[in-house]
Amino acid sequence: FDYDKWMEAFKECNVDPSFYANRKREYDEVLPWDFIDIGVSKRYLVNEREKASRGETTPDCRIKCTGCGIAKFIEDGECFNGANFSKVHENK
Repeated sequence: FDYDKWMEAFKECNVDPSFYANRKREYDEVLPWDFIDIGVSKRYLVNEREKASRGETTPDCRIKCTGCGIAKFIEDGECFNGANFSKVHENK
């Protein structure tokens, strides 16, 4: 990675890198990676962000499911019922 070359390329193409790197984005903005489905929904992540802004935490999902969406990748739909804990990590 050569920072100076990137800055020169931005300048030559009349692109402001701050637009991509430093601006606040709206939650409904379409992002380049939105098509990637990792199981955890964008809505869940937004809710987590809002909770974090208020200083709230989410309980450990091994105790109670928090509804993130990852369970859809588990055969019986239960991520952390003890036996399935390792299945989540195997399905990466």
